[in-house]
Amino acid sequence: MRKPVLVIVLAAVVVAVAAGFVFVKFSGGPQAKAGECVALANRNGDHADVTGAGCGTDVKFKVGKVLADGTSSCPAGDDDYVQVVPNAGSGKLCLLPNLAEGVCYRPADDEDSWIKVECKGEETVKVTKVFASAGDDAACPDGEDVASIVYAEPPTTYCLTLVQRSTGEPSGT
Repeated sequence: MRKPVLVIVLAAVVVAVAAGFVFVKFSGGPQAKAGECVALANRNGDHADVTGAGCGTDVKFKVGKVLADGTSSCPAGDDDYVQVVPNAGSGKLCLLPNLAEGVCYRPADDEDSWIKVECKGEETVKVTKVFASAGDDAACPDGEDVASIVYAEPPTTYCLTLVQRSTGEPSGT
């Protein structure tokens, strides 16, 4: 008598595992969470394949906020988030650049991000300070070659210094 019960239990376990696999495969799996770093691929407008990545200096984006649907708006602020609707899954991700203190970057040509570069060249900036707070740029050092990028979520302020003036003269960094 126990053999039919065992077969039914095993069949139920197999069906549950298969259903879980199908759900993860076709729902896009777990969506990125705020604070995690991500890489984008196959970007087409505001849609892209989004994969988790470690937050090394070569990773371009960090998730600022996860929105439940693709029509919601990212938080307003001084600087715009890169808004991405994942090709797999649902919702919208509000991305900010993943910039590291002491590293130099220049704007990327093909997307709304920054590229890690050597500390030379007219469009190159050096991240002089990163604050885990959002506000005005009063915490950044003063100077004519200083700028700031501010995000509300997660609260982040990047202080940037221009590496070289457009006249070819190095700035005071």
